[in-house]
Amino acid sequence: MADLYEQITPPHQRKASSGRWKLLVVLGVALVILLLCIVPVARVLGHQYGYKRFVAALSDQTYQCYYQDNLRAEVDGASLRITGDNAYEVFNVLSAMGAGKLPGDPPKEAPDAVLYYGDEAVMKLWDMTLGNEIYPTGVYVSFDSPDASFSYIMKKDIRYLLILLSPEKNPAWEE
Repeated sequence: MADLYEQITPPHQRKASSGRWKLLVVLGVALVILLLCIVPVARVLGHQYGYKRFVAALSDQTYQCYYQDNLRAEVDGASLRITGDNAYEVFNVLSAMGAGKLPGDPPKEAPDAVLYYGDEAVMKLWDMTLGNEIYPTGVYVSFDSPDASFSYIMKKDIRYLLILLSPEKNPAWEE
């Protein structure tokens, strides 16, 4: 029994717990909270930066198509030569509406309109339901060019864009 009493350390000789595990837990929680705050902000800032590159690339493509008269649109099975004024109207609508919503996957169905900016860029437009009282419908925009690739959801009815891209406002594309 004497051995048992010798193994007990008196209170004044015991080591205090270091508290390192508490510090690690607090640092871990702080890191998770910091990430939850930073990731959404970084995602939105990245979207805004991508939108600015998209608008710059779209501006260049619209300018070239205006002078080369080579903006072609496929709308409702018709191939149309979009006039320079209508090309600039499409650009104005897309740039004035802002960066819109972050996109998900593009719709599975065929686009409502496809615009070919010469041989360099392609823009696809889909009508989509947003399910919002203020904005019931929107436009999924997908743009691919050598300078920028960007997708977003614009809170605008596609009918306005389709009027600009209609056969009534643009001649048929003839090779």
